[in-house]
Amino acid sequence: MKKVIFICRGNMFRSQIAVAIYNALMSDISVAEGYGTAVAQENRQGTVLCSYPEMVIALRFMEDRGLNISKQCCKQITPQALVGANSIIMMSEPEFIPEWLLSYKYEFWEVPNPTHHTEKIVEDTHALLYEKILDFLLVS
Repeated sequence: MKKVIFICRGNMFRSQIAVAIYNALMSDISVAEGYGTAVAQENRQGTVLCSYPEMVIALRFMEDRGLNISKQCCKQITPQALVGANSIIMMSEPEFIPEWLLSYKYEFWEVPNPTHHTEKIVEDTHALLYEKILDFLLVS
């Protein structure tokens, strides 16, 4: 089974949405996991997404599409998490990528990290990630 890792900064928004989309599309032959590069520094390790008030719009948007991510937890990326990964997709801003992670081969996706969530921002981010995942699946 193929393993794909999606990494953003806080593992609250971009990587969580990407994992949900990817796993919905590829559930039979592949699995995705999501992590953040700054989860530990921001004291988010293990915190469920539904505990963040700023995630309400995103969680509702995803649930309306049959993708309930509300009980997902924020997770810090570690070398152990990358064991067995076939592909690594990086969305974290370069200044938040730890030095040790730079030695891994990854594909960088430019996906903005919003400072706040509106319905339009969530919808646009979902659409961008969906398009990028479909393109990724075509070439992998």
